[in-house]
Amino acid sequence: DAVRKLTEVSLPNDTKLQAYPGGIEDQLIKYIQSDEYKNATAEELKEKWFDFDDLNFKFGTTELAPESKRQLGNIAAILKAFPDVKFKVGGYTDKKGNDAANKKLSDARAKAVKAALEAEGVGAQVPEAEGYGEEFAKVAEDASDEERASDRKTSVRLVK
Repeated sequence: DAVRKLTEVSLPNDTKLQAYPGGIEDQLIKYIQSDEYKNATAEELKEKWFDFDDLNFKFGTTELAPESKRQLGNIAAILKAFPDVKFKVGGYTDKKGNDAANKKLSDARAKAVKAALEAEGVGAQVPEAEGYGEEFAKVAEDASDEERASDRKTSVRLVK
C-alpha cells in the first residue's frame, strides 16, 4: 500500500484544506463544480455517493474517533464554500452481527456525523442522515474482518 500524504486543496473562497489526493474532499469539489452535478436530477444524485476515507468511530459506538476531526472540518469548509450544496449522510455496516442492531448503529452513526456538521455551522446544508445497516453490504459475513471493512463506511451524497 502506498503511503497516503496530505496535500493542500484550495476552495473557491480561498480556504485551504489538508486532504488526500483523490480523497472525498477532492472528489466532492470536482463533482460540485462539474456539469454532471449541475445537470443532475434529484433521482440521478441518489446513485452518486462519496465515501469518507478518514472518518472513524470508536468500536461499536457512535463516538467519532479524534482523527475524524480534520475530515469533518474539511467537509464543513466545502459546504461553506458552496452554500447552495446540500448533503445526505449515509451510514453502513458489514453483514456480521444482528441485522436490526446493525441498522440502528449505522443510523445513529449517520446522525452523529450530521450533528458534528451542525456543530460546525452547516446544519442547514445537511438535511438528512440515514443508516442502511448491512442492506448494501457486498462482502460475505464469514469473510475476514479486513475484507468486510469496505462495507463499514459513512458516505455523503448531494441532494437538490
